[in-house]
Amino acid sequence: MVQKKHSNSGWQFLISFLNTSSFSVVIADAKAPDYPVVFVNTAFENMTGYSYDETIGRNCRFLQSSDRHQSGIALITTAINNGQECKCVLRNYRKDGTMFWNKLHLFPFRENGEMTYIVGTQQEVSVDRLVPDSMHEIAADRAKLVEELEKKQRRTTQLSLDLVNAQEAERKALARELHDEFGQRLCALKMLLDRSQTYFHGNKAEQIWSRAEQELTELIALVRHRSASLRPPGLDHFGLEATVRDLVTRQLDGGPAWHFDYINLPERLAPAVEITAFRIVQESLTNIVRHSQASQVEVRMSSISHGNELEVTVYDNGAGFDSSERHEVQPFAAGQGIIGMSERVHLLGGLFNIRSEPNSGTKIIACIPL
Repeated sequence: MVQKKHSNSGWQFLISFLNTSSFSVVIADAKAPDYPVVFVNTAFENMTGYSYDETIGRNCRFLQSSDRHQSGIALITTAINNGQECKCVLRNYRKDGTMFWNKLHLFPFRENGEMTYIVGTQQEVSVDRLVPDSMHEIAADRAKLVEELEKKQRRTTQLSLDLVNAQEAERKALARELHDEFGQRLCALKMLLDRSQTYFHGNKAEQIWSRAEQELTELIALVRHRSASLRPPGLDHFGLEATVRDLVTRQLDGGPAWHFDYINLPERLAPAVEITAFRIVQESLTNIVRHSQASQVEVRMSSISHGNELEVTVYDNGAGFDSSERHEVQPFAAGQGIIGMSERVHLLGGLFNIRSEPNSGTKIIACIPL
């Protein structure tokens, strides 16, 4: 076999080593145009059928013949342009035209930090070996992808929880401001109005005073209601049972008959669980009042799964809807409350379900881990 003469000691050492290799080895000049081959060993000649003299000076792409649309070729081009190593499997063709699978490992050879040669080791692989290797690579890539997706999902879940917590904190601050600042000033204004009553004389003046007092009284009640809706103060002081009972009483006052149960649950639960359960009942009752035309409502909170989960059930015997179509906008057209409830429950690792049929009422069930 002919060998290229080269004065560089590093090159001579490399040639001596490669001549003893049982692997097919090809070396291309990285500094010459089109990267011509400058060396191949005997194993290359035996594998491809091309002699040393037939190979020298040519670009290795001739081994792919006209089969140029292979993903590995783009990988090789990128690696060479970036001075990096790469591994791929190519369809190569021997001198007699027969195709074989070539497992190629390409890496740069540097002298004084500069890439001077491109070295490729080649190994013929059978289909039986190629498929398991490919499946292994696919499985590894899939496992890596799944891991990345799980990380992103955990990150998204945490961001969603942070967003919900931030929203609740903002509601709490706004509710406190409405109650402590705006509400107290309205109460002070009503006291001043009461004290001024003796200064009003005549039917016209008394009528104006009475109307102003009535408007102010209703405004104070509205502020208190809005404050409680934003963030019920009782939830922080009295717990879930008392706060939900008060909510049901206020929401359904003068409306449908109702029943509330709080069974086998501790007096206090985790704050995230309490506020989620409260919001489920709050949104459900709002939808019932606005849309269901129900005559009876049942709210139930109980312990299930040996005390490991909280089950929240809200049932009404109203108009209902076709839940099999999963159209959350029927009859909840006022917003996306159902979606919001479902997301809150899922963020805590729970399950959310709606059962409803036209003219047969609606049942909302949420199971939240404790």
